[in-house]
Amino acid sequence: MTTNINKLYYAVLKYIPSAIRMETINVGIAVHYPVKKYSHFFKTTNMRRVATFDDEYNKSFFSMVMDSLEYDLNYNLDEDIETLKLGFSDESDEGRFNNISEPDFLSRKISYLTNEFRFSSVQSINISDKDWSSVIEDLKSTFLYYDKPKNKRITKDKVRRLLSKQVRSYNFSKDRIRANPELPNDLGGMDKYDFQIDKTLLRSMTFDYKRKDNLTTELKVILYDLNNIKPKNDISAVFLISNELENPEDKKTYDNFLLIAQKIAKERNYKVDLVQLDQLKDKLDKEINLEAK
Repeated sequence: MTTNINKLYYAVLKYIPSAIRMETINVGIAVHYPVKKYSHFFKTTNMRRVATFDDEYNKSFFSMVMDSLEYDLNYNLDEDIETLKLGFSDESDEGRFNNISEPDFLSRKISYLTNEFRFSSVQSINISDKDWSSVIEDLKSTFLYYDKPKNKRITKDKVRRLLSKQVRSYNFSKDRIRANPELPNDLGGMDKYDFQIDKTLLRSMTFDYKRKDNLTTELKVILYDLNNIKPKNDISAVFLISNELENPEDKKTYDNFLLIAQKIAKERNYKVDLVQLDQLKDKLDKEINLEAK
């Protein structure tokens, strides 16, 4: 039996209180599944985190933006319409979702946001009808990571599966992409990555560890593996797919790790960067030609 594979689109909403510092946190995710005529905006429920991130944020304005996005994007579930409280007339709904089946529906809906609230570029994922709702839950868990208690947060394995679905949605020819590539290391073993696309390696990782020792161990392993990439491997870039950071201590670890990783990469004539999943397409666009066959 053949399983139909269709594209699901998503974009992550970032809150950026300072245009100078450009520090961000994720505060929502919009998803669109044209085949089911489904669109929805999921907003953060962790307002304490928003207040900690920006203790001067305007609560009323923030809520207004969230409600407006629900109005613009929530479609095809009865409860979506019933929870809208913006006071628009029934006449204003007419025609708002006429293009719900079109691939560019989401990009058109979110193009107007600027300043403190900005959506990432629209990403696509290849999914089947049987798992579309579970994939949406995984996307929510990935990008609204801190909305859930620690024991219910998404695992690195699920993030790896999302990475796989997203990469496969780019429809690379078979000669351009390799799953689970391995590079030999100096100890006689093999260093494993998730994908190689042309000369770019992708590898999932996480900074979310309950114990600092475990985090330090993973970062050391990755640095060792980066150090084993040689000119003969013909690698131009390594993208480490990481989760969003929660606290200043994580940020310090993140910055120090990236500095060391970039120093290693520069000495070996390739580039390395930490990339969130919603940034991957933009990063790949700059590194390789996504449209090439």
